[in-house]
Amino acid sequence: MFTSIFQETMAEENWTKFQNTALKTTALLFPLGVIEEHGPHLPLGSDIYWSYAMCRLVRKKLAEMNRESVIAPPYYWGINHCTGSFPGTFSLRPETFSQVLFEIFENMSRFTFRDIFCFNYHGDAAHVQALIDAIKRANSELGLSCKLVLNSMDLELYGWQGHEDFLLVVNPDYPMEWFTETEPTESGLLDIHAGAFETAVLNYFYPQLVDLETAETLKSTSLDQAKLQKWLQGGEEIKNTVPLGYAGNPAGYKDVSHHVEDMICLQVNDIAKKIDEFISKK
Repeated sequence: MFTSIFQETMAEENWTKFQNTALKTTALLFPLGVIEEHGPHLPLGSDIYWSYAMCRLVRKKLAEMNRESVIAPPYYWGINHCTGSFPGTFSLRPETFSQVLFEIFENMSRFTFRDIFCFNYHGDAAHVQALIDAIKRANSELGLSCKLVLNSMDLELYGWQGHEDFLLVVNPDYPMEWFTETEPTESGLLDIHAGAFETAVLNYFYPQLVDLETAETLKSTSLDQAKLQKWLQGGEEIKNTVPLGYAGNPAGYKDVSHHVEDMICLQVNDIAKKIDEFISKK
């Protein structure tokens, strides 16, 4: 569906055109992610590919609403505590990651942007906390309105209520049957990394990068609560829990694929609506 992650971002513009674009644009969409292993069937760049693709779709939806927006160059150096022992996984220190992000926000401020919406599809708790630290600092010291776009169902993961000023909480009206587990052996287990859902999403956006033949041969390594705790510990121990690097059921992507396009559409519509409402109230 998409090719280069710089396509339709500010990176393709020359500085004079970008200067004019920045002066008349209110919303800056910022794709964030990491480079980390995603099993033997998905690319190392899965998270940043996902964030970038969502920014493309949200930008298009905002344009349909007569709201101009710009996509920042994707930033893909982050924190990988859980998967850091696998080759191909890059990880920064939290203080490094947070400082670099803050300095990126400083540049965005210099370009006259004030409303910055961060798209992040990498759930590592250390990564998200460092991201939030940078957002809070940018809002406090630079007078920006930076927000992390977050689905309401993920609030509990980080102990947030939803009214925090560093969040743009979206709540698409998903049909609940989409979340009904069709495979009995997967009931009650956690498909959280390179499993059925992520495989289906990446295959929707970037089918040329997904090895479905391999995915269909992979046995489930979805996590129970005990294995989840080992996953959260990271380090070499994680290879005993998920030796091939995926924590989920990649072969189950077919069931998810039936509604992944509709799910993404609902997300995009709600995100664009919330961004437009936020800016309109200012």
